[in-house]
Amino acid sequence: MNEKKLQEIVKKYDKKFKLIILDKIFKIDEITIYQNENPVTEPTTRGGVYLANKNEIKVKAVIFDITVTEYFSKAMLGPNKIFLDIFIESEMEDGKKILLVTNLTNSMQNSSKVILYLTLKDAMIKSD
Repeated sequence: MNEKKLQEIVKKYDKKFKLIILDKIFKIDEITIYQNENPVTEPTTRGGVYLANKNEIKVKAVIFDITVTEYFSKAMLGPNKIFLDIFIESEMEDGKKILLVTNLTNSMQNSSKVILYLTLKDAMIKSD
């Protein structure tokens, strides 16, 4: 799925997205998709763990339920040798769902919200 089509779908269904991490579900209050340029000239393996491409599609998700932070230590590199896949999904029309497979790369939080920055690995539309 190309980036523009993905951005259109996310914008259309932005109030219906939920984040699934370790079988726990959290409502996403704001979501955006954007392209980010990495400071590499060719695809590069970072730390022998993951491949960084020159251009990556990123997801920014804002969640007002700060209890989601309890699951971050199992999702990010550092304490782990691999990324945990985090799923973001939304209901669409005609019983279809959009599913985004992501990896958490950064987060910021205050007392009222958490902002997640995720790298998109895959995007698919599923029919029930």
